[in-house]
Amino acid sequence: MGLLNPLLLLAGAAVAVPLILHLFHRHDTRRVAFPALRYLQRTEKEHARTIRFRQILLLVLRITAILLLALAAARPFIGGGVGIHDPTALVIILDNSMSSGRVVGQGRTLDQLKGIARRSVARASSEDRVWLLRAGEPWSVALTGSLDDVGRWIEETVVSGGRGDLLQSIERAAALVSGAGLRAAEIHVVSDLQRTAFLGGAVRADLGAITLVVYDGTDADPVNRYLDGLLIGGGLPPLANQRSQITVRVSGGSDSLAPIRLVVENRIRGAAIAPEGSHTLLPLGPFAAGPVSGYVETDPDDLSMDDRQYFSLTVLPPPGVWADTSQSFFLSRALPVLESAGRLRPASLTEADVLLAIGGAGLESRRPGAAAIVVPYRDVTLLPALNRRLASSGISWRFEPVEVRGETPLGASSVPISLDGVRVFEHYRMVPRGTGGADGAEAEAEVVVRLATGEPWLVRGTSDRGPFFLVASPLEPEATNLPITASLLPLLEWMLSGWAGDGASVPFLIAGEPIPLPEGATGVQDPEGTLHPVDGTGVLRETRLPGIYTVYREDTPIAYVALNTPSEESLLERIEARELRALVDAPLSMVEDSTRWTRSVFASGQGPEIWWQVLIMALGVLVVESLVAATGPVRARGSSMTPAPAHGGRASS
Repeated sequence: MGLLNPLLLLAGAAVAVPLILHLFHRHDTRRVAFPALRYLQRTEKEHARTIRFRQILLLVLRITAILLLALAAARPFIGGGVGIHDPTALVIILDNSMSSGRVVGQGRTLDQLKGIARRSVARASSEDRVWLLRAGEPWSVALTGSLDDVGRWIEETVVSGGRGDLLQSIERAAALVSGAGLRAAEIHVVSDLQRTAFLGGAVRADLGAITLVVYDGTDADPVNRYLDGLLIGGGLPPLANQRSQITVRVSGGSDSLAPIRLVVENRIRGAAIAPEGSHTLLPLGPFAAGPVSGYVETDPDDLSMDDRQYFSLTVLPPPGVWADTSQSFFLSRALPVLESAGRLRPASLTEADVLLAIGGAGLESRRPGAAAIVVPYRDVTLLPALNRRLASSGISWRFEPVEVRGETPLGASSVPISLDGVRVFEHYRMVPRGTGGADGAEAEAEVVVRLATGEPWLVRGTSDRGPFFLVASPLEPEATNLPITASLLPLLEWMLSGWAGDGASVPFLIAGEPIPLPEGATGVQDPEGTLHPVDGTGVLRETRLPGIYTVYREDTPIAYVALNTPSEESLLERIEARELRALVDAPLSMVEDSTRWTRSVFASGQGPEIWWQVLIMALGVLVVESLVAATGPVRARGSSMTPAPAHGGRASS
C-alpha cells in the first residue's frame, strides 16, 4: 500500500488533544447535604470501574477517528492493483513448448496461458517496454513493439514441437530488462511449469531487483502416453530387397494396451497391440533402393503431438567389400556368411565401397570416398608398417604397443550392438598422430567403444580419403573373445554397412533443434508444406514441427530429415514451488488463481485509492463515540432529587 500525500499524515499529531484533555482534566466537587455517607461510598464503588472504562473507550475512539481522518487526507492506495505504475521493463515468457498442446476441457493449455499473457499486456501502459519471448522456440528472437503488436503476437503463437527451457528463457529475459534503463523490471513466466523445463541447475544470471511473477494455475500432473525409442534394424540400415525391423517403445503412466501402426508412404505396413512400458517390434520392408519415409503411431490422447515417431532413411544396395582375409581365420568365415545373407557383395580393391584392411593392407590403393576398417596384426613388429600406411592414406592416428597386458572388459559403448561379455586380452594403444595421446585430440574422431580402463578400443572418423574405423585389438581369440561370441557378425555388419552411403543411417533429430543442410541446398519444406529459403549459415533453425522435412536443391529433393518431439516434453510432472524458489534468486510471486493475475503483476503499481473507505471508517468511529458519550450518567437536578440533610450533616461530592 502507498500514499499520494504522505505529508498529511502529520495531521495525526492532533491525537495529542484528547490525550491532554484526558490526562489533565480535573473533576469539580460540590458539597451536598446527605443523610448517610455510607450510601455515597457504596455508589462510588459500584460505578468507579464503569466510569474509568467509559473514559478510556472514549479516548481510544477519539484517537482512532483523528488517525483515520489523517490517513484519508494522505490518499492511500493499494499497490500492484489496476491503477497506474512506474515505467516498467517487462518480458512475458509464454511457454508454447510441446506440452502446451495438451487438450484440457474444450481448449488447450496454450489457450489458457495466452489468456494470462493478454492480461499482462492489458495492465501495461504506453510508458512500459514489453517483450514477448516464446519459450518453445529457442531460435526466435524476443519480440517487442507497441502493446497492440505484443497482443497480436500472443494471439499468433502456436504450439511448438520443441522443448521449453525456462531457465534459459529467464536468463535471456533478465538481460533484456536489465538493459532497458527503466525504473522497474518484471518477468512474467506463463507456463505449465514442467519439471523438465528447469533442468541444468539454478539461474546463472544476476536478477537483482527484477520481480518474477509466475503463473501456477495449471492442473496437477496428468497421465500421458507417448512413443519414443525408435530404432531401425537394430542400428543397421535397411538394404535393398532385404527385410528389416523397426522398434518403438510405448511409454506412459497407465497400464492399458496401446494400438501401434506402422505407416510408410501413407500406407499402413504393420500393426500391433502393446502394453505401455514395452518395446514393440514391427517388420519393415523389403524396399527397393531409394529414400523411404514414414512414421509409427498410436491412438491420440490429450497430448497427441508425441503419439507419432517419424523416420526417414535411404535404402541402398549392399556395400561392395574388399578384404584379404588370408591372415584371419575368423574373418574369412564371417564375410561369406554376410554375403550369403545379402548384407554385402564382394568387390575389387579399386571399386569397393568398404575395405577390410587387416594390417592396413590396401589402404594406399583405395578409391577416394571408400571407407576403411583397419584391424592390426598380433605381431608387434609390423606396427611401423601399419602406421606408415595410415599416414599415407590420410588417417592421423597411430598404433602403439602396450607394455602391460591383461584381461580387460569393454566399457562405454555407443554402438547399437550388444557387446556384453566381450573381453580383451591384448590391445594396442591408439593415439592421434603428433598429439602424444592428449584427450582433447580425440575431437577429430569419435571413440565409439572404450575399454573399462577408458582407453579407446574402436574409433570412427573421417580423413581426406574417406571414413575409417580403427580397432585396437586383432580379431583373434588370443587377443579378444569377440570372434567366438555372437557379437562378431552384428558388429562387423554394422561397421561395413555404416558407411554404405550418404543417408543410409541418418540419426533422428529433435524438433526445435537446427537441421544441418547438405552443400548446395537452396530450400527446405517443412511438414506443413511451407518452403523455407536457406541462408548462408547452412542450417535450418525454424524447426517448430515434428515430421519429415524435405531438402531441395532448386526444384530437386536431395535429402529427407525426420524430426521427432523431445521425450522430456512428454513428462508432465510439474515442479514444486519450493524447488522453483531454490532455482531463482530473486523476488518471486506464485499466482495460482487466474483471476488474481491482474492484481499481482506490476508490483510498483499505484492501484485503486481507498481514502473514501478510510473516511467512512472514521465517520463510523465518530458515530460510535457520540453514542458512548451520550449514554453517560446524567447529573440529577432539582430539590426533589436532593435528599434532606440529617442532623445538620454536610457531604462533599
